[in-house]
Amino acid sequence: MEEEKRLARKKKKKGKINPVEKEIRLLIESGDVLIGSRKGLKELLIGNPKAVIYASNLKKELLSSIDYYANHAEIIKVKFNGTSLDLGKLCGKPYPVSMLVVFDEGEADLDKLAKLV
Repeated sequence: MEEEKRLARKKKKKGKINPVEKEIRLLIESGDVLIGSRKGLKELLIGNPKAVIYASNLKKELLSSIDYYANHAEIIKVKFNGTSLDLGKLCGKPYPVSMLVVFDEGEADLDKLAKLV
């Protein structure tokens, strides 16, 4: 008889959750958030949002537009220290997310989030 070979899978260790990621996750779950750069820029033009969270690999043209509109409307800007794929994964989406526009913060604290980054 031949012995069966078993493959041992390594268990992934759950590390501590970054406080920035924790706040963004809470913001997405409890607040009113718009995902996407095209719709987000349109909302920035109107001036309704309270904050903008963007990925670190955002295009320079888009970043300059965000800076311009957010400064005029006095909107909080938060740079996420991860790629758009990381931000999409954090949002629970299977695709890259380059920008989040926050209308209502829900249970999350935007001031704390801005200080953490």
